[in-house]
Amino acid sequence: MFSTNDLAEKLTLVDDLHRLGIYYHFEDEIREAITSINDYVDDAIGDIRLVALRFRLLRQEGYAVSPGVFRKFKDSEGKFKQELSYDVEGLLQLYEASMLGTNDEPILKEAMDFARGHMERMKGEKPHTAQIERALETPFHRGVRRLEARLYIPVYAKSKACNAILLELAKLDFNHLQSIHQAEIQSFYVWSEEVGLMNNLPFYRDRVAESYFWILGVWFEPRYSIERLLLSKLFNLMTVIDDMYDAYGTMKELQLFTNEIERWDFQDVDGLPEYMQIFLNAFAGFMIEIEEELRKKGTLHHRHYIIELFKSFVRANFQDAIWTNNGYKPTFEEYLNVSLVTVGYPLLISASLCLMEKDLSKDILEWLLSVPKIVKASSMLFRLVDDLLTSEFEQQRKHLDSSLQICMRDEGITEQEAVAKLKSMAEKAWKDINKEWLSSLPSRKHLNLLALNYTRTAEVIYEHEDSYTNPEGHMKENITLLLIHPIED
Repeated sequence: MFSTNDLAEKLTLVDDLHRLGIYYHFEDEIREAITSINDYVDDAIGDIRLVALRFRLLRQEGYAVSPGVFRKFKDSEGKFKQELSYDVEGLLQLYEASMLGTNDEPILKEAMDFARGHMERMKGEKPHTAQIERALETPFHRGVRRLEARLYIPVYAKSKACNAILLELAKLDFNHLQSIHQAEIQSFYVWSEEVGLMNNLPFYRDRVAESYFWILGVWFEPRYSIERLLLSKLFNLMTVIDDMYDAYGTMKELQLFTNEIERWDFQDVDGLPEYMQIFLNAFAGFMIEIEEELRKKGTLHHRHYIIELFKSFVRANFQDAIWTNNGYKPTFEEYLNVSLVTVGYPLLISASLCLMEKDLSKDILEWLLSVPKIVKASSMLFRLVDDLLTSEFEQQRKHLDSSLQICMRDEGITEQEAVAKLKSMAEKAWKDINKEWLSSLPSRKHLNLLALNYTRTAEVIYEHEDSYTNPEGHMKENITLLLIHPIED
C-alpha cells in the first residue's frame, strides 16, 4: 500500500494509520512516505482536502510547511471562497489543519473560524455527522491517541473508503493492547494496596484508574510498559502530596515534610506524623524502583534530575500552603509562577524523558531543570483548563483563589471577561507548543512529543469538567472504552 505514487492514496493511508492507532507499527514507512509527500509541489494541488491534509501531516511530523498554501483558496476580498462551504471533507481537513497553527499565522485562525462556522451549520448531516461532531469537540491534533483510535475505528468501519485489512489490524491491535493495559492497571492496584496508602491515609483519593489513564494518554505502546507503570505510581504519589498540602497537613507538619524532602534522607522520620511516615515509606520504595530501572538502562545519573524536580514540586506546594495559611492574595504573575510547578507537569514530563531516553546530554538534563518553553506552555494549558473548571471539591477546601478569580481581582474585570482572557491564554499556549514542535532540534524531539501528549491528556480530561476530581462522568466513560470493553467484530 505504501508503494503507491498517487498523492491522495498516500495521504489517506498515512492519516488512516494515525487515526486507527496503528501508526507505531509503521514508523519507518510513514517517515519515508512523509518525505515523498513533502516533495510534491503545492501549486499542483487544487483540492482543499488534499492541501489541508498534506499540510497537517507534514506539520504533524515536524515539517515547517508554510500556511501560505491556503491563500489560493481565498477570493479577491481576502476571504475563504464561499464555494468551499459546501465541501464537507474539505472543511473537516481545513479545520483539523488549522489546529497546528502558531501565534504568528493569522491565516490559520481565519481558516479555523471559517471551517468551524460552516461545520456547526452542518452538524447532523449524514454521512459525516460523527466526524464533524468529534472534530468540533476534540480536533485530532488535540486528542488522546488511544481514545481517538477507539472512537474512530467504528466510524471507519462504516465509511465507503474502509480498507478491510487495515480495519482488521486496528481491531486486533486495540484489543491486544487493551489486554496488556489491563494487566498493568491490575499490577498498579496491587501496588497501591501493598504500600498502604489506600487504607492508611484518611485523606487519600482513590485515583488509581485515573492516574493510569492519564499516563496511558501519553504513551500507550507495549515497549513502554515499565515506564508507564512507574509514571502512574509517580502521578498517584503526587496526588497524595497535593492533597496533603492543600487539605490535610498543618503548617508545622508541612514544614517538617518539606525539610525531609530537601534532605532526601528518609532514615530519621520519627518526628513526622504517622501518615507522613507511611507516605515516605511508600515513596522511598518507589524511588528504589526508579533507580533499578535507570541502572538497567545505564542512566542512573538521571536520578539526580528527577530528585531535583521533585524537590521543586514540593517547594511550590509548600509556598502555596504558606500563602493560603497567611491569607495572602498573590498577583496573577505570582500565582502562575508557582502554580505552573504545582500542576506537576515540569516533574512528570522531565521524569518521563529521563526514564524513556538513554542518550540525554548533560546540557539537555540541565535544560530540564530550567523548565523548557514547551513544558511551560504545557503546564500553562493544564493550569488554565483546570482553573476554568474549578470543582466544588476544590472550593470546599481552604485553597488559594484560582487564576480566574485572581484575574478578575487584579484587572477589575467581570467573570465573563476573565473566562475569555484565560481561554485566549490557553489557545496561545497551544500555539506556543505548535511553534516549539516545528522549531525543535532532533535532540529535543522526544521531550516535545511528551509535552504534546501530556497537553493532549490534560485537554481531554478537563474538556467538559474536572474529571480527575469527579471521575464519574467523562472519565469513567473513557476508562471504560479503553480498559474494559474490547472492540467487537
